[in-house]
Amino acid sequence: MVFSRRFAVLLAACAGALSVLAPATAQDAPPRFEAVDEGESFPLTVSGPRYQRGYLVVTQSDDPEDTLELRLPVIHIRASEPRPGLAPVLFLPGGPGVGGLSAAQYPGAYPWSAERDFVILGRRGTQYAEPSMRCEAIGPALSSTKPGAEARLETALQECRAALVAQGVRLNAYHSAASASDIEALRQVLGFDQWSLFALSYGTRLALTYAREYPERVQSMVLDSPLPHSARFDDAYPGNLEAALRRVAQMCAAQAECDAAFPDLESRFFAAIEAAPRECDSDQVCQRAIVNSVPLGSAADLVRAPLLMDQATGMESVPARGYGVSDFDWGVRLSVWCSEALPYAERRNGPLPDSFAGIDSATFMPETCDAWGAPVQPASEVAITTSDAPTLILAGELDVLTPPAWGYDAARTLSRSRVIVIPGGFHTESTQWDGDGCAMSLAVRFFSSPDEMIDDTSPAPCIQARANPAFITR
Repeated sequence: MVFSRRFAVLLAACAGALSVLAPATAQDAPPRFEAVDEGESFPLTVSGPRYQRGYLVVTQSDDPEDTLELRLPVIHIRASEPRPGLAPVLFLPGGPGVGGLSAAQYPGAYPWSAERDFVILGRRGTQYAEPSMRCEAIGPALSSTKPGAEARLETALQECRAALVAQGVRLNAYHSAASASDIEALRQVLGFDQWSLFALSYGTRLALTYAREYPERVQSMVLDSPLPHSARFDDAYPGNLEAALRRVAQMCAAQAECDAAFPDLESRFFAAIEAAPRECDSDQVCQRAIVNSVPLGSAADLVRAPLLMDQATGMESVPARGYGVSDFDWGVRLSVWCSEALPYAERRNGPLPDSFAGIDSATFMPETCDAWGAPVQPASEVAITTSDAPTLILAGELDVLTPPAWGYDAARTLSRSRVIVIPGGFHTESTQWDGDGCAMSLAVRFFSSPDEMIDDTSPAPCIQARANPAFITR
């Protein structure tokens, strides 16, 4: 499927070379770019001479009987002081099921946008794409713990799937390889020779897919919190969480004040987990409840973590904790994950009996994926990427979703790569906007001089200057 779509893109580029120089008309065959003029309706309000807005129009699939065209929103921010030889940076946010268009409203947060073009593509199936696979009713149904939640989820899945099929949506056309072909189509119609890719979380998997399929089109990559094709999130999350909690306890032990306040924290905390029931009944204090009482996702969480771990050793009741509904575009999230992630994980065969604290890390339960019905992608679509493109891999030391080990794993087949672990860092550290900006500064420096940064293996100044967490001890 990828080969034939890629071949079609190349044919379109050769046959319509003039369309690279100016936006194509709506009558041209896809792929094409339909510009949106200032003042015309567009999902995001951005204006000014630096902004080009429009839609990438592509076919949904290679099937001649599939007549559905997809319109994917694009924002192209032109460099204010362009530097010759630097490819445009394409932003690939996480998810799957995140459009990421809002990044265009804050170009100053991405400092490379001064010297090189910055492009944001709303991926197929996401909120502002046409058609959209938003499927809002699925989110609340997935997170509900009230009686009848399973029936409500089944209804939400059936209704959303039926509505999409009525629009001509084919679930087998929404996966990483298809989105990679959209990226290549966008490069062609905008007239760029290459991309540099700035990717977060799931976006790194898409970046690696694109680099595997179109290696000559990648000038450089920054992968923040890598999810390589070899990773099995649905199997690994509980172990990742355990390792991060142990690391927090060790960081506390290394600081005299924290160690004095919470002596022997690691052994006491994990002994409390071991002593608690593995299965949770009603409001009973079980292993999972103890672990969930210590959130780990930001610097603010980190400074309170030892205190919460200490309190958890004597927990007598389950603390109240709010669970929000994640703002994903659920249809595309289901289609991607159920076709190329869960099928290659052990969790597809049922809960893992030896998981840490009885935590089930399945992004979607196998029965949910079965009900959604997206066909499994072949192994060739999830093959490990080998690339010579200069690549910076950023990993948060305490990232429980995509741990540093996955960054090193991705780097094994990226011949010109460097892994930098951010001490005390978390998931997508470059977008922790209330932090010290270390990860983003590394990304900016890398895009400016990738080879120099790869060859210079000395610790980055902002890493050396990063302060130890000021743990709260009372």
